[in-house]
Amino acid sequence: MGEAEAVPWTADRTWPAGSYLSQLSGESRRALVDAGAQVSYGPDELLFREGDPASYLLVIRTGLAKVTASSESGQETLLAIRCPGDVIGELSALEKTPLRSATVAPAGQVTAWRLSHRAFFRLAEDHPDLGAALFRVVTAKLRSATVARVEVHTYSVRVRLARVLLSLADSLGHPQEGGTVLDVALSQAELAALVSASPVSVARALREFRRAGMLESGYRQLKLRDRAALTEVAQGT
Repeated sequence: MGEAEAVPWTADRTWPAGSYLSQLSGESRRALVDAGAQVSYGPDELLFREGDPASYLLVIRTGLAKVTASSESGQETLLAIRCPGDVIGELSALEKTPLRSATVAPAGQVTAWRLSHRAFFRLAEDHPDLGAALFRVVTAKLRSATVARVEVHTYSVRVRLARVLLSLADSLGHPQEGGTVLDVALSQAELAALVSASPVSVARALREFRRAGMLESGYRQLKLRDRAALTEVAQGT
């Protein structure tokens, strides 16, 4: 884990909609930042490792993090991507479980605020919206997981992939000439995990999107070129 950056760490900025920090009052955000330790992680440093002791949570300030878990066979699966303003490690805090349930790795450089579980809940006594927002975030994650399970049995791979790509573009994309580029490198296997489909099926759908001019892809890089067309596919039409 790296040292804190020699730049101001401020909570007074606009955070992505739906993120943990976006749901807090300015006063509570500042209190959380003041109470948290300032930490940074290089590309090869894990934020959490599955099975390690769990005693603190992190709130991402800059950068992106990939959340993965291992099956009994040892295969690693991408579960989610966390963005600036997101909280990670909150389930172990709420459930008071002693071990991490997933591995979290940075997709590049990540900076964050670190609070022990005990310090967070002490702070929440004076700032109730810290706890209320945490429960909303957890509820949203559970609802998203439920929707994803239902969609596997309801929609085709191409529809599910279009929805995932649009969601990633909203949270991780930046405009570039000719479309929206995703700010995180994803392999076809990682995309397949997010879509709950086989890599072969996802590769087939990606080829279809490229031929139709909706998508441009290279090695671990994606650019959405026609959001309107992808949105139409995502609607199941």
